Amino acid sequence: MKSENIINKINLDKDYYSILSNREINKKNDYVLYWMQGSQRLSDNRALSVSAKVANQLNKKLYIIFNFVSDYPEANYRHYSFMYDGIKEIYENLKEPGIRFIVTKGDIVTNIKKWADRSAITFVDKGYLKPQRNWRNSLNEKINVPLVEIATNTVVPIQKVSNKEEYAAYTIRNKINKYVDEELFIWNLPELNNKCNLDHIEPENFTDKDAFLSSLKLNNDLPEISSFTGGYSQAKLKLKSFIDNNLKDYQENSNDPDLNIQSNLSPYLHFGQISPREIALLVKDEAELNPAINPEDFLEQLIVRRELSFNFVYYNKLYDSYPGALPDWAKKSLEIHADDPRDYIYSKSDFENAKTHDYYWNAAQLEHIYTGKIHNYMRMYWGKKILEWSPDPESAFNLALYLNNKYSLDGRDPNSYAGVAWCFGKHDRAWQERSVFGKTRYMNQNGLKRKFSMDEYIKRIKKISGLSKIKGDK
Repeated sequence: MKSENIINKINLDKDYYSILSNREINKKNDYVLYWMQGSQRLSDNRALSVSAKVANQLNKKLYIIFNFVSDYPEANYRHYSFMYDGIKEIYENLKEPGIRFIVTKGDIVTNIKKWADRSAITFVDKGYLKPQRNWRNSLNEKINVPLVEIATNTVVPIQKVSNKEEYAAYTIRNKINKYVDEELFIWNLPELNNKCNLDHIEPENFTDKDAFLSSLKLNNDLPEISSFTGGYSQAKLKLKSFIDNNLKDYQENSNDPDLNIQSNLSPYLHFGQISPREIALLVKDEAELNPAINPEDFLEQLIVRRELSFNFVYYNKLYDSYPGALPDWAKKSLEIHADDPRDYIYSKSDFENAKTHDYYWNAAQLEHIYTGKIHNYMRMYWGKKILEWSPDPESAFNLALYLNNKYSLDGRDPNSYAGVAWCFGKHDRAWQERSVFGKTRYMNQNGLKRKFSMDEYIKRIKKISGLSKIKGDK
């Protein structure tokens, strides 16, 4: 039996899956394997639900495998600590449903192949970035059973929305919103017909977080952060806090760094620890109960803007490089002004250690260092100033990606690549031409002072950094 035949039996829409290889299902093997990679959750996980439905169709057991690689590009101890929390929670929660959970570490393709070859069929959640896509393609070349990829980390599958790279939010918004209502439902995990009675499998010292993470030999030179703990249960707490305390003010005040009206869910979305569908449904439910709440701006960010970034990295192979990530008008304009004199030029060390002349930029970088995240508006300002104070746009682009991917818990993500590229003109329009920036959007300190008081933001950054004074403070 081919994989497409069994998927047809569970009535799965073709927009949700890609058959990477349509080999024969090996019915002699006694389990279906779900390779959990980008969707690190049990709740509303389409890839997991489909794997379970197919296991029931074939009357097989269901195994889940997750592999820790220690050499993921630009990832460090901070990222792995957050990810570990989520995987450990899954490990604990899977002791009852009859699903065997296998945790491995080391070479991802080698380790997944070992278990995939003994499965009837293997499923994996859809990957969008180059390392993830390379893993899937490499595994597919080496295994002898079908490999099927299931889209689960966007509300609407990107290939259902568009078959090309979209120019901006206004070109994709209606294409996404056309399907949103029909896509907002939870993919529940069905009861399994054939439950496992086998123990989980994990590497040595897995249940000891410090010992396990130490064994991965990760770069651990960043300050420990307390503002985020990984895992689905923590994501739900953040979401509840946002809905209870900030959602009502998000539409009007989300850009104000003083007020800090954010969901703080982006790290959890990055690691797939909670689904955007579940977030959207709970936000919409709250808005229905409280007519004073307008959820449109939040849903625009969660669905349209986020899925625009997935469209970008999926269809543009140069999403992480200058100038390939940018539209033609921005490339030309920035190159024309590449040699313009800069009032300030800072080194990588100056930027990284928050040693510029700009009080507010330094505060944003300190927030980055000590919390693993920058307030959304300040992140835009932060990126624009790197462009302004670097010797040329290419070095600015590379530095912004380096800093973002190193310090942000939600770095190395479609949103991050799109966000950095936005500072250089991606998904934006041409503005009035000026020195250094060309026709890309300009931001300055006076604009911050005019729009916001910034006092509470600075107090907050001083508190989390333990600094009584931030460089640039007069």
